[in-house]
Amino acid sequence: MTSLRRQLMVWLLPLYVISAIVAGTVTYQVYGRIVSSFMDNQLQLFADSHVGSSGSMPALRSLDAHNVMKRGDMVVQIWDRNRRLVTSSWPKLQLERQSAAGFSDVAIGDTRWRVYTMHSPDRTVQSAQSLEFRRHLVKAQALQVALPVALMIPLSAIFLWFGMRPAIRRLELISQAAAKQDEHRLSDLPAEHAPCEIQPLVLAVNTLLARLRNAFTAQRRFVQDAAHELRTPITAMSLQLENLKARLPDGGGEQLRQLEAGLSRTKRLVEQLLRLARQESPRQPEPPVAIQLDALLKSSLADFMPLADRRNIDLGYAADIDATVYANEDELRSLIHNLLDNALRYTQPGGIVDVTLHRDTGVVTVEIADNGPGIPPELLPRVFDRFFRIEGAETDGSGLGLAIARNAADRNRIGLELSNRVDGSGLIARMRFAAASVTTSAPAWAAADLPATE
Repeated sequence: MTSLRRQLMVWLLPLYVISAIVAGTVTYQVYGRIVSSFMDNQLQLFADSHVGSSGSMPALRSLDAHNVMKRGDMVVQIWDRNRRLVTSSWPKLQLERQSAAGFSDVAIGDTRWRVYTMHSPDRTVQSAQSLEFRRHLVKAQALQVALPVALMIPLSAIFLWFGMRPAIRRLELISQAAAKQDEHRLSDLPAEHAPCEIQPLVLAVNTLLARLRNAFTAQRRFVQDAAHELRTPITAMSLQLENLKARLPDGGGEQLRQLEAGLSRTKRLVEQLLRLARQESPRQPEPPVAIQLDALLKSSLADFMPLADRRNIDLGYAADIDATVYANEDELRSLIHNLLDNALRYTQPGGIVDVTLHRDTGVVTVEIADNGPGIPPELLPRVFDRFFRIEGAETDGSGLGLAIARNAADRNRIGLELSNRVDGSGLIARMRFAAASVTTSAPAWAAADLPATE
């Protein structure tokens, strides 16, 4: 994913580099012509001043290599009418007399010189200057012009990085507001602080969110209304079935028992739909209350003992601790009931379901372990989806129990995960209460100690 700040730097910083190069190049060319014109004029003036003098040869100021090569002093050479070198301001310069008058560029070894030659009846005067000095002077001037532009590169990088922080922060606030959205609470994204370029996108997203709100509201209303409408006829059918069984010998036979089982499954599905609709209702949730986990687990296990007895399943419980959690009691009980129901349904008759309350890496944890068939690893991420059932499963179900459990866990900030046992002998449902506080240590407690049920 491309960062907006990096993308701006990728575009702007090379522009500064190119600008510095162009500025330096243009300055080098323009200033070079100015320097050449000025220095050539000086060479010509030097030569003119010595050609115009009459009488004996003038005494020239002696120069050294530093002044000539680094400071650009001009070397003057004078020849007599017999073309003999009479005097030179820097004798080390082995510059021959130029036959043609005017300007010329002469190479002597590795150095190049700008030479101006003037001829008169009694003498020849040459003035020369190092071209290396001129190039150095022009280059220094070009660098002085390009340097401020080059300094803008790091300054612009710092300005872009920190100057864009407020705008990026506003975008981050919008993205955080979008990340907090879920199907239960869809609210508009804050558009008032968004940059004007982003506001059309935010407004379009808000329009989409409004449509989603309406769609989810209609879906929840449909599910809730349908469940309510189905509840009354199913209850009536169950009563009529009980009356019919009472009037028939032997309870009505196998067909009526199958009908009763079907009605029971339908009634359970309607109850789950109603519970799911209540969970997803936008109403304000009830405030959490303090709950003793040990007592709640014992009560829930007592509710499932008849089912465990009918299926000949050994339902056991062990607690190393007792802990207090803060949650919605109905939703926490629903979470435990759905996990227990799932474990008992998928455990074969004669199997074992163990419930434990303990601390795992310092976190209060409840585990419900069965020795059923488990879940293929590739399907574990999908088991909390609504109406998802594993193909080939022999147990009847609606595929809503784990979805309701996940919803209840999320609403009460309870960590919920399913994993297969290491030996592959069943499934473990694990609830982790990060905010729970341990109250007392509890002795191990078995299924035989469950409260009696009617």
